[in-house]
Amino acid sequence: MKKINTKLMLPIVGGILLIATGVIFLLNNLGVFQIRWEILIGPLFALGGLVFLLVFIINTNDWWALIPGFVLIGIGTIIFMGQSFSPVLDRVGGTIFLTFLGLPFLLIFFTHPEDWWALIPGGVLLTIAAVNLVSLLSKWSGAIFFFGLAITFGLIYVLPKPAGRLKWALYPAGILFVVGILELFDLANVMRYVLPLALLVGGGYVLYRALRR
Repeated sequence: MKKINTKLMLPIVGGILLIATGVIFLLNNLGVFQIRWEILIGPLFALGGLVFLLVFIINTNDWWALIPGFVLIGIGTIIFMGQSFSPVLDRVGGTIFLTFLGLPFLLIFFTHPEDWWALIPGGVLLTIAAVNLVSLLSKWSGAIFFFGLAITFGLIYVLPKPAGRLKWALYPAGILFVVGILELFDLANVMRYVLPLALLVGGGYVLYRALRR
């Protein structure tokens, strides 16, 4: 089967959409029908996002298309909700947009495991989305933020990828998990003493090993 050239397909689809939009404008100006743009703008953004997702579906090597695809769908969703569900949007609009920003990075990793870096922006954005939602209901948003970041780095170590297990990811995962525990039990003030003591112990150990050699 002949491979579809996505670089050629994107301008073709874009041209078709422009022509269709022009026809709609013309019919509207001629009075054939009346367009309610406040309702149509959101779906148009989402349709543009679906075009980019189609580019990725046809050729998964074009992973870049996931990012504008999800962003446009997210913007379209927020615009549409703003017309019909404004009170709900005021509470969860930020969470929805951040979720659509984070999801494409996770899909990049799961379709291209060699690009493990995508887990970091994906995990951070989804964590902030969760914090934004939980902050409306709970005082534990700070702890959830650090736990989310710890899970992100933990996944970098655990999930299979061509580079193997990246041991360095365990260090930020462990540190962020401990900070999350301190935040959860409102022990942040303990860090005023724990951090200096940890630096003293760590520095002393490094110095001991150096002198012993």
